[in-house]
Amino acid sequence: MQTILLTGSGGFIGKNLKPFLENQGFKVIAPRSSQYDLSDSKTVQNLIKKYNPDIFILAGFYGINTSVPPQDIFEKNMQISNNFIAVSNGKPIFTFGSGAEFDKSLPIVLAKDEAWKNTPPADLYGRAKYLISQEIKKHSNVWNLRLFGVYGPNEVNTRFITHAIHCVLENKAITIRQNVVFSYLEVGDLCRLVCRFITNLPKHKFINMVPPVTVDLKTLADIVNKIAGANQPVIIAKEGLANEYSGAPENLLEEVPNFNFTPLEIGVKRLYKFIKENVYK
Repeated sequence: MQTILLTGSGGFIGKNLKPFLENQGFKVIAPRSSQYDLSDSKTVQNLIKKYNPDIFILAGFYGINTSVPPQDIFEKNMQISNNFIAVSNGKPIFTFGSGAEFDKSLPIVLAKDEAWKNTPPADLYGRAKYLISQEIKKHSNVWNLRLFGVYGPNEVNTRFITHAIHCVLENKAITIRQNVVFSYLEVGDLCRLVCRFITNLPKHKFINMVPPVTVDLKTLADIVNKIAGANQPVIIAKEGLANEYSGAPENLLEEVPNFNFTPLEIGVKRLYKFIKENVYK
C-alpha cells in the first residue's frame, strides 16, 4: 500500500480527494494546518521522518480569506512548497496551480498550459502560484495540476453553482455580479484524474485541469433552474462580460485522450441532489 501525504484535507478539494484516494487503496496522511505549521522546515522534516510518504499532494494553500495576514500570504505559501520540494528526495509531488498564474486582471481565454507572461501577477495569490510554477520547472519530480473552476460537494456557498442551487431551493432570484465565461471541472473528475496521474506519472509537468468546453454563468443558472424544475429569475447586476477565465486542455487530452468528462448537467444535478439532501432535509 502506498502512502500519500495530502495537505489541505480540510478544504474543498481535500475533502473530496482524501476519501476517494482511500477508497482506491491508498493510505492517506493528512496533516492539518491547525496542528502543523508546514511553513516551518523542521515541522515538515519531522513529518517525513515519521510517515515516509511515497507521494505528496499539496492541496493546501493560504488564500486572501484566511487567518494569515495578507502581507504574509505570499511568503508562507512559497515556503510550504519549497519545504516539501526540499525533503521529497525525488518522490512525486503534485501541486494544484491556478489559472490566476496568468494574471486575472486581464482576460484569460483558453490559456495554454505554459502561457505565462514575463512578469508575475500583482495580486499576492496569483503571484505565489506563478512563482511556484517557475520553481517547479527546476524539479523533475514536481507537477502542476492547474485548476480554473472546480465544482462539487463541500464547496463554499459563495461558489457560483452552489450559490445558484441555494437560491433556487430558497425560492430566490439567482444573482450574478457580471456574466463571465469559465472552464469548470467536476470535482469527481478531478479526483479520478489525480488518481490516474499518481499511478501513471504524466509526461507533461504543467496540465490545465479543464474539460474541452467552457460555460458562462447565465447558462449555468439556466441549468440549475431546469434541474430544479424552477423558473427563478436570473438577475445580472452589471451588463456585458467580465474577463474570461478559461484554459485549454491540450496537455490533459494528450495524457488521457479518452477520458470521460462529466457533462455539466449531470454534474450540477449531482450537486443539486447533494445540497438538497444534506442541507434542506
